[in-house]
Amino acid sequence: MFDLRGFREWATLTEQPFLHRLRRGKVSDGAFERWLVQEKYLYEAMLGLQTSLLRRAPQRHRLIMANALLVTVEELDWLAHLELPAQPIHPLRQQYLDFLRGLEQAPYAMGTVAHWARHRAFSDVWGSLQRSDRPESLNHLADEIVQHWLAPEAQALIHDLGSLTLEVAKELLPDEVKRVVGRVLQLEQSAWEMALAFALSQTSDYEERR
Repeated sequence: MFDLRGFREWATLTEQPFLHRLRRGKVSDGAFERWLVQEKYLYEAMLGLQTSLLRRAPQRHRLIMANALLVTVEELDWLAHLELPAQPIHPLRQQYLDFLRGLEQAPYAMGTVAHWARHRAFSDVWGSLQRSDRPESLNHLADEIVQHWLAPEAQALIHDLGSLTLEVAKELLPDEVKRVVGRVLQLEQSAWEMALAFALSQTSDYEERR
């Protein structure tokens, strides 16, 4: 199975300072919600990429791509239900959105590889939180995300997307695969740096109330 562990950036994802704070219950609800707003922007862009991939996919890929699109719609429904506060797109998030929108015009194989890499990296991060020493310290929203991404259906989807990636990666040069996966991992890391900035900006008020 195609694996992320050969990429240098992968090892740093589960050790982000924001995640360490989250494990210790040191992230306020307000800071976490600010991150979720930025995730909502990302899911909207993912919806555009997935629609493009589904339209171009060979017939044997379409059911898996349709399932991935359905998961994104369900995530957006959940985020809408939370009634998160409005805020503009963060510059670091804008870079990710531009990357995903560019993939709508890229070859199908490249978009498929990047799409899987995002899902796998995100799942790995939340899985690491579940395996942490103090998973009970997660706030209720973080716990919902962990439970969702570790559910058998979500893991099955990631496995299926990995199978598609193995198939289509043969259409790309090895350097192209490394470049697109590496870029996804860089953008994921920048997303956690953004989340840390949100957490630190509200640290003093939050810790005084606890």
